[in-house]
Amino acid sequence: MSQPQLPPGPKGNVLLNKNFDLKNGLLEYLQYDVKQYPKISRGKVGPFWYVNVSEPDYIEHIFSNRDIYIKGRDNDNLKFLLGNGLLTNSGDFWMKQCRLIQPVFHKQRLQGFAQKISECTQTMLNEWRGEPRLDVHEAMTKVTLDIVGQTLMSANVSGDFKKVSDAVGVVMEGMIARTRSFVRLPYWLPTQRNIAMKRNRATLDNTIRDIISTRRADKRPYDDLLTMLLEVEDADTAERMTDDQLRDEVITIFLAGHETTANALAFTFYLLAKHPEARQRIADEFKAVVGDVPLTYEQVNKLEYTTMVVKEAMRLYPPAWGIVREAAQDDVIDGYQINKGDTLVLSPFAVQRIDRIWPQPELFDPERFSAERSKAIHRYAYFPFGGGARLCIGNNFAMMEMQIIVALACSQYSFTLPDNYNLELEPLVTLRPKGELPLLLKKV
Repeated sequence: MSQPQLPPGPKGNVLLNKNFDLKNGLLEYLQYDVKQYPKISRGKVGPFWYVNVSEPDYIEHIFSNRDIYIKGRDNDNLKFLLGNGLLTNSGDFWMKQCRLIQPVFHKQRLQGFAQKISECTQTMLNEWRGEPRLDVHEAMTKVTLDIVGQTLMSANVSGDFKKVSDAVGVVMEGMIARTRSFVRLPYWLPTQRNIAMKRNRATLDNTIRDIISTRRADKRPYDDLLTMLLEVEDADTAERMTDDQLRDEVITIFLAGHETTANALAFTFYLLAKHPEARQRIADEFKAVVGDVPLTYEQVNKLEYTTMVVKEAMRLYPPAWGIVREAAQDDVIDGYQINKGDTLVLSPFAVQRIDRIWPQPELFDPERFSAERSKAIHRYAYFPFGGGARLCIGNNFAMMEMQIIVALACSQYSFTLPDNYNLELEPLVTLRPKGELPLLLKKV
C-alpha cells in the first residue's frame, strides 16, 4: 500500500503571492484554486495550513466525521456574537440543544407558519405600491426580520429594523476582519473596531433580552420557539435554561433566521430581474396552483418551478459561502494526508460553480433542479445549508419562507435592474450584495 501524500497546492506562502489578493478577491481565489487543483489542495496562508476541498465525496467524508473535523478557531470568533448557541457549540451540549429546538421546525409547525409568512409578505408588497425603485436587499432584510420575530418569537420587531440591521452589519464586518487577520487583538483592548463591535452587540443583546423579559412577564399562551425554550426542562436535572442560555439560542435563530434568508432572497430577485421569463413562469405557476385564494402550506409544496429558481439562486450565490473545519487529528482522505491542525475549507460558492460538476456553471438554469435532472446531483455538490449532523436546523423553514416571498412578489410585480447597475459581492460572515441592490418595480 502506498504512503499517503500531502495534497498538491501553490508553492510558498499564498499571502506573499502577488497574483492573489485574499483581502479583496477571496471568492475569486477559491474559484481559481478549485480549477487549478481539482478535488483538493493545500496551501500556507500566513502561519496556517489551509486545505481547500472541492470533491463531493471528500466533502461528505468531512461532514460525516465530526469527531475528526471540528469547528476551529474561526468558531471562537463567531461566539463573540452568538455566544454558546446551537451554531457555535459542540459535543453533548450541542446534541442536547439540538433535540430541544428540532421540534419547532417540524412539518406540523411549519404549516402554521405559512399563513404568518404570507401576511408579512403581503404587508411588504402593499408598501411597494407607488414605489418605482427600491433596495431589494434592504427590503428582504426588513421582511425576514419581521417574519422571524413574529413566527419564532411572536414579537413585532419591525420598529427596530434599522437599529438591528445596522448593528448586525457593524458586528459582521468586524468579525470577518478578525477572521482574515492573523493577529487577533483581545476584545478588551479599546480599539476603535472593538468599541464599535461591543456597542452594536449590546444593541442586539438588549433587543433580545427585552423580548425574553417581556415574554416571562406575559402569561398568555404562545405556540412558538421562545415558549418552548422558556418551558423546556432537562430530562435528568429538570433545570430550565438560564437567561444567558436563552439569549444565545434566541440570538442565533434570530440572526440566522433572517440574515442568510434575506441575502438569498436579494440574489434571487436580482436573477429574476435579469431573467424576466423566469419571473413570468413563477407568476403563471402561482396563478395555476393558488389562484385568488390565500396561500396554504400544501400549495407551497406544489410551487415546483419557484422552488427550482430559489435553489438555483442559492447555487450561484450561497449565503454560507464558506464552511470551515479544523482537523482534530491526522486523517487520510482518498490517499491524501490531512494533518492535525489543518484548516479545511469547504466553499459552496466555489464547488457549486465547478464546470466538471455543473455544465455551464455561470448560466442561470433553474431546470438543473427539476425532479429528473436533480437525480444526477451529488448530495455534496450542492450544500448551501451545510451537511451531515450539523445541517442547518431551519433549512425547511427558510425554503418555505423564500418560496412564499418569491411567489407572492412575482405574482404582483415585475422587476428590472437600472442600466448602470453591476452586482458586487461582499463575502462577510455571510455572502451579501455590496451596497444597494436596486430594483425598478412595475405592478402587474
